[in-house]
Amino acid sequence: MDKHLYNLPDLESENGEWDERAHSRQGFLRLCFWSVTGLSLTAVGGGSVRFLLGHSLTAPAGEWIEVGALNELPPGQMHRVTYLLRTTDLWRKGELRGVLYAYSEDGSSYTVLSGTCTHLGCNVRWDDAQQQFACPCHLGLFSRQGEVLSGPPPKALNRLETRIENGKLLAFV
Repeated sequence: MDKHLYNLPDLESENGEWDERAHSRQGFLRLCFWSVTGLSLTAVGGGSVRFLLGHSLTAPAGEWIEVGALNELPPGQMHRVTYLLRTTDLWRKGELRGVLYAYSEDGSSYTVLSGTCTHLGCNVRWDDAQQQFACPCHLGLFSRQGEVLSGPPPKALNRLETRIENGKLLAFV
């Protein structure tokens, strides 16, 4: 390309020489093309990955479940309650089964503990004679309040948030 065709002034020697390849229209269009292509692929690719993953990376929201009517949960006793939650994500539906233990000393405030051992997830059992929870998998023992007494469990049983509504005890699982 002739630089005099466009009436461009000559460059002074201390500023360098005119580089046709670096300043061409074709180079500019190539840069625009690849920029738009890259942005488009990022938008489509990101949306596709999100679609394929669905809700599998987000933790499911908890749910309030009914533990029982207060008149069926007398104070001073440990009450075992099983529950079933139906879960749904983008691809599948499932069921989450679990065990809870509820007790009250005075009948007005209740403590609800998860029945899942914090070691490997086995269901613990309440031993009324020993007044403690026992995990059958690796002999972990927990107090009435869920604190670790012995064995391999790394932490206490999970204490669940509770509320009383219309004469019923609810726990957030």
